This record gives sequence, structure tokens and C-alpha cells, in this order.
Amino acid sequence: DLCNVIAGPHSACYLARFGAEVIKLDSASPLYDSWNTVIYGMSQMVGKRSILADISKGTGREVFEKLVRSVDVIVWNATDTQIKKMGLDTEGLKALNPDAIFCKLDCFSGVRKGPSSDFIGYDDVVQASTGIMLRCGGAMDTPEEHAHVGTIDVMCGFGGAMSIGVALYQKYRTGRIGRGRTSLVANSALLQIPYCYDFEKRGLFNEPSGRETNGHDELTRFYYTSSGNYLLLNAYEVDVKNFENVEDLQGFSELDKSERAAFLSNIFQKAPAHDWVERLQAADIAAVVCADINALRAEYSRIADGTPGTDNGSYSFSIYEDHPSGHTVTQLDPYAIRPSNSVIYALPRPEKFGQSTRQIMLELGYSEADIDASIASGDLSDSWSQEFLPS
Repeated sequence: DLCNVIAGPHSACYLARFGAEVIKLDSASPLYDSWNTVIYGMSQMVGKRSILADISKGTGREVFEKLVRSVDVIVWNATDTQIKKMGLDTEGLKALNPDAIFCKLDCFSGVRKGPSSDFIGYDDVVQASTGIMLRCGGAMDTPEEHAHVGTIDVMCGFGGAMSIGVALYQKYRTGRIGRGRTSLVANSALLQIPYCYDFEKRGLFNEPSGRETNGHDELTRFYYTSSGNYLLLNAYEVDVKNFENVEDLQGFSELDKSERAAFLSNIFQKAPAHDWVERLQAADIAAVVCADINALRAEYSRIADGTPGTDNGSYSFSIYEDHPSGHTVTQLDPYAIRPSNSVIYALPRPEKFGQSTRQIMLELGYSEADIDASIASGDLSDSWSQEFLPS
């Protein structure tokens, strides 16, 4: 794993959940914001070993090439120019390890080369350039980011992991060595497919947008309740008759569509959200209390027990009282995928960047004296900072 920031490191992290052994290789001295790298690494460094090396020259380059020869997969979020320079293009990688699969993630590339293919960028740039900020903000002068940490980044990481999985399967079945690739903008297009197709007699999508939007229509939207919580109602026209079976909602099915939203807005403020959810669900109408992350974490957290949380329902968090950072840390469990024929692993907590440099060097055949000399020269490093979280 040669990646940085969010998308690339997430792709290798996903694979680690299924048992992949991952070595995270970063520069001997930070080339980018090490504080952000470590913070993001609280989630995407789990299950990985960390080595710090300058892969452009000297012993660092030698170590890099030895690692490339020893692995099944290399993943890097970089442009084609960077990849070729490091000798990881198709021909360069064949010379180092003809059996290795390479996966590339970047910002703007696609199946065909275009004018922006080699441009660098990050999540916000893609959200702005593909219209997501317009959809969330509602107008060109009120752009709004979707979420605030890496919506497209994390999707792209998943896309990278999928491409590696497909390439491994292809290699297993046919012997062919493929090169997976994806990008932030490709995943942004995938995300917006529902708004990109047309057919005869299709009406306007009329997609709700903007900061004040409560939902799609009067049957699928948020409603405020007397408990101060929002209720998310998710009903369809076929469910309207069921409203007659809900206490205090009799007569709803006889209302004109233009009167429904005002009726529900008024009536939902007369009882707590949890009461309404019970009543609606009893009538086979989908509804849920909209809880914030603090409420969800408080309800669904447990002391880390070495399990991935796949048996815990819709939410699962682990509390690590002995986290390597020196703090008590609560983290989301890897419960999103619940396979019936394979295993999801609860991964070890992230180690300090550089912690495995010496051990990996020893495994590659270097002596303690060699390692000391390489660290002294700056070709390698076993730490970016004294503390786990650089201050």
C-alpha cells in the first residue's frame, strides 16, 4: 500500500478485513500533512504494518524493489506520470514482478485518456466539478459539500478494492495479470447514475436539492416531533391506506396531496418520535428516529472483544481502552459486509507510523547494522514523531 490520504489507504484496508496481509509504505520524512495522515490512519491503518522509506534512491529504493518482488498486489493513488517514474507502469512492473497485480486510484482519469487525466485533486474538487455541491446546496451561489470527510474518497477506495478482487479472481481462473484502476470522478459518476439516464415520456426528476430540503415528497421526508427528534418517514402511495390504521392519523387517505405535508407536520409535533415510530411500524409503514452519531455510538458501543460486529445489527462500535495512541478510542466496526461463506476479521489497532520498519527490514535480509546505517542516512525511518499523534 503506497497510498496516502483517504481513498487509496481505504482500498487496502477493505482487503485486510478479509485476511490480506498489508504493508503500508510511506516516505521516510513526511511529504504531506502528517497530522491528517495519522488522524485518517486511525481507521484506515488498522491491520497494516508500517514502514517508512525514501523509495526514490539508495537503500530506500532497494527496499522498495524487494517489497514489490515479494507481494501479490501493489496499490497506489498516483498519476500515470508518477507511476511510470517509479517503474510501476506495465513494462516496469513486469521487470520487477510479472505476477503482481497493480491497482491505480487517482482523481480525474477514466477508461480513455482525457485533458484532465493527470491532474491531481481530492474529494471536494470532484464534488464541485461534478455537480454534487450544486445538488446539495441548491444553487450555484450556495454550494454545499456532501458530508465533510471523503464521501467520494471512501467510495473510490471501495472501487479500488473491488477492482483488486476482480483482478485476483481473473488471475486465479485464467492466469492473466490485470491492472485495476478507478478514480474519484469515475465513482462520482457511478453515484449519480440515477440522474443521468433518459427515456421516452420520462417526466422531470425534480430532485429536491438545497440545505432546507426535508425529503423527496410528503411521504418520504423528515418530520419534527415533540421530543425534539426528527422522524424519517419512508412511505409510498400504496401505503396511504395504512395510515388509517395509525392512531391520530385517521382521515389522512382522504386528504388532497397538497394538504398531506401540512397535516403530518402538525400532527407529528404532538407526540415523541419513538411513539410515532411504534405506531407507524405497527401499521406496516416504514419510519425511524433520526439519531445523531453520538446517540448511535452510546447505544451500540461495547468494549472491544475481538469480534467484527457483524452479528450486532445495523450499528456496531468498539471501545478500545488500550488504543496505541494512549487515548480511549471508540471506532466503527467492520460490520457492513456480512458474508455467509467467508470471514470478516476484527483487525488489530493501527500501529505508529514506522513501527514495523525494522522488522520488515529484517525479514528482507538486512542486518541490524544495515538498518541503523539506513536510518542514519535518512533513506529509512522508524518514526515520524515521538508521539503517536503528532502535536
